[in-house]
Amino acid sequence: MTSGTARLDRLRDPLDELVAGHTVRWEDERAAISEIIDGCDTQALGPIVYHRLRDHARHVTWGADISARLEATAHAAAAFELLRQREIAAVLGTLAADGIRPIVTKGVALAYSVYDAPSLRPYGDIDSIVRRDSVDAIKRTLARLGYAEALSSAGETLFCQFQLVRRDRHGLEHAFDFHWKISTQAAFAEALTYEELDAAAEPLPLLGPGLRRAGEVHALLLACIHPVMHHRNVSRTIWLYDIHLLASRLSACEFEQFTDLAVEKRVAAICARQLAIAASRFGTRVPDRVFAALASQQAPEPSAAYLNPVRRWHHELIDNFRAREGWIDRLRLLREVLLPSPRYLVASHARIGSFGYVLLPVLYIHRGLHGAWKVLTGRK
Repeated sequence: MTSGTARLDRLRDPLDELVAGHTVRWEDERAAISEIIDGCDTQALGPIVYHRLRDHARHVTWGADISARLEATAHAAAAFELLRQREIAAVLGTLAADGIRPIVTKGVALAYSVYDAPSLRPYGDIDSIVRRDSVDAIKRTLARLGYAEALSSAGETLFCQFQLVRRDRHGLEHAFDFHWKISTQAAFAEALTYEELDAAAEPLPLLGPGLRRAGEVHALLLACIHPVMHHRNVSRTIWLYDIHLLASRLSACEFEQFTDLAVEKRVAAICARQLAIAASRFGTRVPDRVFAALASQQAPEPSAAYLNPVRRWHHELIDNFRAREGWIDRLRLLREVLLPSPRYLVASHARIGSFGYVLLPVLYIHRGLHGAWKVLTGRK
C-alpha cells in the first residue's frame, strides 16, 4: 500500500462522517483538518463538506483560512453548475424535440435527484443511455448545436458509446457520453437495456420538462456495479454515498425488486459487497433478507471475478474474448484492440503532423510494444 493510499484510508472515517452530515471532533485538529482538505481536493468533496459544516458550524472550528477555502470551492461549484445545468437542459431538450429520449444516468442524474443541491455531487461527463438506432440522429442534432465527436478508436465491438464535446463562450467544456450499452465489459453489457430503463424511467424536473433519469431500483444497480465494471474496485467516498442515498430511499417492495434484478442479471455478489461497504461506512439500513437473498446463489456468477483485487486489463480482455459469440466477433475485438483506425492513431500523435500516415507502421508497432510493456509491468 502506498503512503497516499494509506493516508486516504485513515481519512475515510472523518470524511465519511462529514459527508454524511455527522459532527466530527478532532484529536489533533490542525493536522487532521489539513489532511481532510487534501482528501476533499482529491475526491472533489469540497462543496458537500462545506455544506455539511455550515449546518454544524457551532460544532467545528477550522479557522478562517480553511473555511474561506471551502466556501470558495463551494461557490465556484455552484456557479459552474448553473452553466452546466443550462447547457444540459438545452441539449436534452433539443434532442427531445427531435424525438430522441436519452435516459440520464450516473453522476448528473443523481446530482439532480437524490442530493440536496446539484453542485454537491461532482461529475464529469453527462452520461445517458440511448437506442443504438438513434446514434446518427443524435450526432446530427448536436452538430447543429456546435458539438463535435471526441477522439476515440471508434471500435463498434470495443466501445458501445460515443462522446460529443463543445466549449462554450465562457471556456467551459461540455461533454456528453451516449451509451447504447451500459458497459464495454461483456459480463455487464446486457445487465440493463434501454428498453428496461425506459419502462421504469423517472422525470428530472430540475433539468427540464420531459427529461428522464434511470429509476431508483435501476440507478442503485448501476451505482453498485459501476466501480467494479469500469474502475477495478476503486473505492471513492462519493460513489459509496450514492449507494447509501439510493438504498435509503427504497421501500421494502423496491428492495425486493432490486434483489430479484441483481440475481436475474447475475451481479448479486457485487451488489451484496457494495451494500455491505456502504452500510459499514454510512450506516445504510439494508434489510437482512436482502443480504440473504443476494448470498443464496448456488451457481457462480461470471461478474464476481471482477471483485478480484489483482484483476488487470488483460483479464478483462480475456473474459471479453471468451464471451464473444463466434470467431468472427472475437477476431473483430482483437483487431479493434490491436489495430485501431489509422485516423485515431494519427490524431493521437498530433505532434507528428502530416507525417503521421507515412509513419503508420511505426505507430502501430510502438502502440503494441508500449501496451505490452504496461501489461507486463502491471500498469494496465
